[in-house]
Amino acid sequence: MLTIEPNNKYHLIGIGGDGMSALARIMLQIGATVVGSDIREDPKNELLRQSGAEVYVGHRRSNISRDIDYVVTSSAIPDDNVEVQEARRRNIPVEERLTALGSLMEMKKSLAVAGTHGKTTTTTMVSTLLEYGGKDPTFVIGAESEKLGGNAKVGTGEYIVSEVDESDGHFTELYPNVSVITNVGKDHLDTYKDQEEILDGFRKFVRHSRETALNIDDKNSRLILSEADDPLTFAIDREADITAGRVAQEGMCTCFDLFFRGDKKGRVELPAPGKHNVYNALAAVSLGYKAGLKFDEMIEGLGEFQLPNRRFQVLKNNGMIIVDDYAHLPREIEVTLKAVKQGWNPNRLLTVFQPHRFSRTKHINGQFGDSFELADIVVITEIYPASETPIPGVTSQLIQKSVEKKKSEGVYRIREKDELLGFISDNLQEGDFLIGLGAGDINEFTEKLAGS
Repeated sequence: MLTIEPNNKYHLIGIGGDGMSALARIMLQIGATVVGSDIREDPKNELLRQSGAEVYVGHRRSNISRDIDYVVTSSAIPDDNVEVQEARRRNIPVEERLTALGSLMEMKKSLAVAGTHGKTTTTTMVSTLLEYGGKDPTFVIGAESEKLGGNAKVGTGEYIVSEVDESDGHFTELYPNVSVITNVGKDHLDTYKDQEEILDGFRKFVRHSRETALNIDDKNSRLILSEADDPLTFAIDREADITAGRVAQEGMCTCFDLFFRGDKKGRVELPAPGKHNVYNALAAVSLGYKAGLKFDEMIEGLGEFQLPNRRFQVLKNNGMIIVDDYAHLPREIEVTLKAVKQGWNPNRLLTVFQPHRFSRTKHINGQFGDSFELADIVVITEIYPASETPIPGVTSQLIQKSVEKKKSEGVYRIREKDELLGFISDNLQEGDFLIGLGAGDINEFTEKLAGS
């Protein structure tokens, strides 16, 4: 069983990933020795080096030294990775990131955020509320948060807030004190055979949680409600323990009245656009309530919230608006574009979408047809592979065809980055709103565009 101790040395394969870099920072703050590797250089690698980690670029057998106590892998690392193989040859235990996370969660009272959409934003919100309430939490977040000083921290308080990823199915091995399910969608069909198997995973996760909060506006979350013992519920459109009313959006700010069991607690001014972020806020308030925070301080704390990096990150707002956003699933894209239309009502809405992973594109390409209905121009790039190898016949053209079934014009597929920059630069007009969408490196394009 993996334990995280100050005197141990850990090698993290895929250390530059969002979740792995957060784990590495926690290990470093505890006092452990941390080394790791990633297939490419990344700004997070340099931040980790500055914090005391040794980070290699490229996976090699020589990266695995004899004095390593544990090797930890991200869910994206295959079994035949050369460093995994070398660690096993040397009889060094190889564990997955979620096992390490479970070890951390056992050190304190754990508040776990799970769900298909909104995990990172909700985890950031919960951490913000606990910080604002003086709880000094430990947190592990899947993105950098400027407001919180990074994506991970070891606090002196009794709580640890962690984002729990369901992608490889191993989240069912965790036993949090309190969990929140933001929603349950259809994703990771390379791990799960169908929606029912995804639901079974969440059912088991809920059974392993001592207490659970669920979004009962989400139909799939309602299907697992019976697995929870006396669950706390939240919603906008249904009666629940924690609800929002009079939701209104203007630009980046979404306001709503917060109710607890019918009693109005105050009006929230949330600096995050869209109804989907109201759901994230209700999920965060649910965990805050379970952690003993008062509603008035949570309302104030939500007003101080700042979206984590790559979550509706405004890069330029000068005659035209350019935004980078992590949305990469059909429903995420749909609600994000709706928030743009409601909050800004731009002259034109242009989207540049980078599909994420060959496996995801293979399984859900047909679901993207309705996602871009509100966009005036849709540009689809080549697939960002993450760590995957190409799948024959699976290209971003599958998504292009799906979108074209719903949109007769304004849909383009551009594979080369230089051609993409030229096309957008030639077509962008005063008063336009452009948003780059995807979980890969599409942010490099939007940042370059914003700086040009």
